[in-house]
Amino acid sequence: MLKLLLLSCSLYGLFTSSYRITGRLVDHQYNPVGYFIIETFVSNKEREPLALLSRDTVRNSNGEFKIKVLKKGSYLLKIAVPDYTDYSLFTTVQDSTYSFPELHLQPTK
Repeated sequence: MLKLLLLSCSLYGLFTSSYRITGRLVDHQYNPVGYFIIETFVSNKEREPLALLSRDTVRNSNGEFKIKVLKKGSYLLKIAVPDYTDYSLFTTVQDSTYSFPELHLQPTK
């Protein structure tokens, strides 16, 4: 019985593992951006979006985001913030968490 329980826990861990992409947005005056939209795409090495995985509206007073992806691989993030230039970020996730350095947005006006 104990062996069956240990096997079940091990298999559960294999099939539920996930990876995270994190970061923080600030404006041109280094204030956190509290509202933005992130689209996450599976990508290739040429940084082309292949398939949309998620579209998240982020509301965080510190400007932080955390995106969960299910496996290692290449991802393209498109970030849209009202009144600021849109950003596209590319990363290859190999460890459990990939963190972008602080992203500084530039106003469009």
